[in-house]
Amino acid sequence: GCATYRPQPLSAPATAAAFSQRSLDGAGLRDFMQTQLGECVAPWPLHRWTLDQLTLAALYYHPKLALARAQWASARAKAITAGAYPNPTLQFLPEYITNPGALSPWTIGLSVNVPIVTAGKRAYRTAEALDQAEAARLDVIQTAWQIRANVRQPLLKLDAAQRRRTLLDAQFQDASALLAALKQRLSAGQTSQYKVVQARLRWSNAQLARADAEAAERQARTALAGAVGVPVAALHRVTLDFAAMQDLPASNSLPVARFKTYALTRRPDIRAALMRYAASAQALKLEIARQYPDLQIGPGYQWDQGSHRWSIGFSLSLPVFNQNQGPIAQARAQRQVLAARFRVLQEQITTRFDSALAAYQAGRHKLTLAQHLLSASHSRLASARAAFRVGESNRVDLLRIRLETQNDRLALLQARVQAEKALAALENTLEYPLRKPTATSHAIQHIAPPMPDSSSPPDAKSASS
Repeated sequence: GCATYRPQPLSAPATAAAFSQRSLDGAGLRDFMQTQLGECVAPWPLHRWTLDQLTLAALYYHPKLALARAQWASARAKAITAGAYPNPTLQFLPEYITNPGALSPWTIGLSVNVPIVTAGKRAYRTAEALDQAEAARLDVIQTAWQIRANVRQPLLKLDAAQRRRTLLDAQFQDASALLAALKQRLSAGQTSQYKVVQARLRWSNAQLARADAEAAERQARTALAGAVGVPVAALHRVTLDFAAMQDLPASNSLPVARFKTYALTRRPDIRAALMRYAASAQALKLEIARQYPDLQIGPGYQWDQGSHRWSIGFSLSLPVFNQNQGPIAQARAQRQVLAARFRVLQEQITTRFDSALAAYQAGRHKLTLAQHLLSASHSRLASARAAFRVGESNRVDLLRIRLETQNDRLALLQARVQAEKALAALENTLEYPLRKPTATSHAIQHIAPPMPDSSSPPDAKSASS
């Protein structure tokens, strides 16, 4: 009875203005990161932002986590409702008699109806609500891992676009130098127009490829800002560190069996699905218990023209026309549905894990081949430079070999990016760090700590806090 209404108006202009003012150097973000990491974050603002630090920023800003937390709070509130005892009812029945004679014309009656929940229905309701609340808590952790995956994807693309643009700048310069050299030769009558046209086509392709890389870089930066939950202008003022994502462990060094077991048994969505199945079992027990009617005990008192009358009544619904068969059948079918969904989820995880592992193994093999090809190209380029210095070859031949080497470097970059994406997909399927767990991954695992006592519903005070 002490709860009061507190208005919390929601304004679209105010929300939009608050979003436009977000940055990666706010004091609130620093305090959040220090709380999650359990250590001081210094210097502030950070000079370089890694994947882990951007993940923490996304956990602070992104509205999806706030939505998951709100749904968890709603599920905890439902546990309070499920565990509440039904209130008794009070009836006040005054009567007025038109022909009382010599006695008082008034008759006053009071009765109290006390409901008694039978067959353990309250316990089943409470257990079901607590299981649903635990599933909602695990959904918060699942959302946090999804936010990390959504940050990593555009960060990978941005890193690839920047490295690709650097290589394409060098390729464009070599293509421009080759075109200029062939034009001089054409003027001197030492080459054909066809070779000049080929060089011009290569120069045009290099220019277009560089423009595509610049566009991809802008798109990736915009997508990264959206994944973090800040305006894109906030990323223009920071330096990003991609070193952690460029580390590619050998595929045979990964404990595949242990990782797969974890994915199939300990992923947050796996545990949430198990809790929802447990809740469906409690719901079935509740519907079976509802075959037995609840009791209503009604002690009463009546003052009737000078006489004191005491009474006690019992009432219950009679299970004559149905014995709750329909709700029992629905609860039993819902339990089967949730069991089937759990098996589907496990099979999907198995397929995705095997596919991601195969893709990473293939990516690592392709990366090794690309490294060998680039090594051979570097050897050819070194020989061509040596021949050019002693006058055994001309500058046009050297530029052509340099362009071939640039193509092999681009091929190596593409192979490395594919391997990095495959590794990210493998970690996203696992929802656990492939390498040594970091402070950020630990923070994600504990982003939604369990309730102090999950065996009984929290009271109204703890829920409101």
